[in-house]
This record gives sequence, structure tokens and C-alpha cells, in this order.
Amino acid sequence: MTAQEARQALRPGVGAMVSFTISEQVDELKARPEWSARDRLGVSLVKDDALNLLLMVLKKGAHLKEHRTKGPIAVHVLSGAIRFSVGPQVVELASGKIAALDRDIPHSFEALEESVVLLITAID
Repeated sequence: MTAQEARQALRPGVGAMVSFTISEQVDELKARPEWSARDRLGVSLVKDDALNLLLMVLKKGAHLKEHRTKGPIAVHVLSGAIRFSVGPQVVELASGKIAALDRDIPHSFEALEESVVLLITAID
């Protein structure tokens, strides 16, 4: 995806479609200089009034602290593995696994190994 296409992907027009390759987006994130100094990086692939797709690359041990979202979410592990915590419930999600939960539920996760995660948020 070119820089121009990336800007357009953030807010596809009414009736429009966007397309991208996840592996290319992961490669671009890992090529950024800040990847060597940080434990996680992310990029919004789609961001509009109703849907957000956030792609994250995480190093082993990276944490996303407990937080809540305004809309329902799905967490799709594309590679690696994470420990996903929702209150007292903890589940390990490996490559290909998805967990979903409703809005306003406290949740967090930790990368058990270097991982790529797609966070999907629906906004009501």
C-alpha cells in the first residue's frame, strides 16, 4: 500500500472498497526505526465512524494494559501467541485464534512470543 493508499484506507468513501496485504503492513511496521526501541507498534488499516482495524506487532512480553472500548471488539492473532485477560478469565490465543467481547468490558493482553494481532472494533 502506498502512502496515498494508506491515507485513503483510513476513511474509505461511501460505497468504496480498500484492499491491503497484511504481510506488507507487518514488514513496514517492523522496518520503522522505533521498532528496535519499543515493545509494540500499530497502524490503523481502516478507521471510520463504524469500524476500526488496528494491526499491531508485539515483541515477546509486550503488554497492553487493562482498558475498555466504546464498542464490541474482536482480537485476531495472526501469528505468535498472546495471553488475553477479561477480568478473572484468561485465555491463551495462538495464531489463527479469535476472541470477541462486548463494549465497555475491561481487558488486557500480553504477548507470549513475538506476535501480530489484528484488533477489530465496531463503533455503535
